[in-house]
Amino acid sequence: MRRAIPLLALLTVLAAAPASAARPLPLLPPSPRSHLMPGPEHGKPVEPEPFFRSGFVVEAAHGYKVGVSTEGGAVVLQVWRGHKGMRTMTSYMARGVARPNRLQATFGRFGKVKMRFRPSRNRSWFGNRRTCRGANRFVKRRGTFRGNLRFRGERGYVSLRLHRAKGAVVTEAPKCLHRRVSGFIPGFGFYFRPLSALLSISRDGIDTSALIALEGKKTSFFGASAEDTPGKLAIVRLAFLAEKSPIHTNEHLTAAELSPPAPFHGTGRYRAYPDGTNSWAGSLSVDFPGAPRFPLTGPSWEAFLEVPF
Repeated sequence: MRRAIPLLALLTVLAAAPASAARPLPLLPPSPRSHLMPGPEHGKPVEPEPFFRSGFVVEAAHGYKVGVSTEGGAVVLQVWRGHKGMRTMTSYMARGVARPNRLQATFGRFGKVKMRFRPSRNRSWFGNRRTCRGANRFVKRRGTFRGNLRFRGERGYVSLRLHRAKGAVVTEAPKCLHRRVSGFIPGFGFYFRPLSALLSISRDGIDTSALIALEGKKTSFFGASAEDTPGKLAIVRLAFLAEKSPIHTNEHLTAAELSPPAPFHGTGRYRAYPDGTNSWAGSLSVDFPGAPRFPLTGPSWEAFLEVPF
């Protein structure tokens, strides 16, 4: 019997991630998304009061973009590339000095950043009328970050040295600080009911990797994540793909197979056995920035396959 999907809400949230990640704020990198954020001892961001976010984005070699920004009380350096419907990203998160006008942190063996913000003389944000609703609650000051940034990713997949970059600081408008506003929950813009869904998770201590595949009538969504905590640094890797690529299942839902296109490679195979156990094996992997051909199958992976009635 085909079962309803109890994980539908979770799967829909994960499927919506690429839509938000694909539209970063101008001059600011996209916010890193992590469902199992490491604890404070590993650089977990702590939400500041009042809200602010500052940072900058620059172009790098091989089609990469590099962004440095605040995320709560952490400093995050992100490397990503892709296009609409496909994106890969790696975020390096470290504790440091995360202030509206100052970014300073050490990313272990990868490098460090120490830069200060100088606002533009053209105060385009000054004097605007504000309703304190939505994006109108916030002030975006454009300017230049100056100082030093040195970064070299794993095996040199990206390397960057700079002393200045155009960026921005986003803060809540003073007149809106004490206004009572209703809670805001971002909308996904669509409702996606998959024909079939596969979720696979692997845990090694506090480090977690995950794969999700949602088959739709016209488009399927694939997402992969991996979280690592070397020392005091947290590394979060993400990959999203929206492409027509089916999940092949048998009539009794005891077997499934998927082979999504790049940035994924190979094939993943799900098998369910009469004793209630299952396996998730094959050659399926994904190209994360700094971690090419990252394996997405193996004996440590726990898999779930479900379809609606």
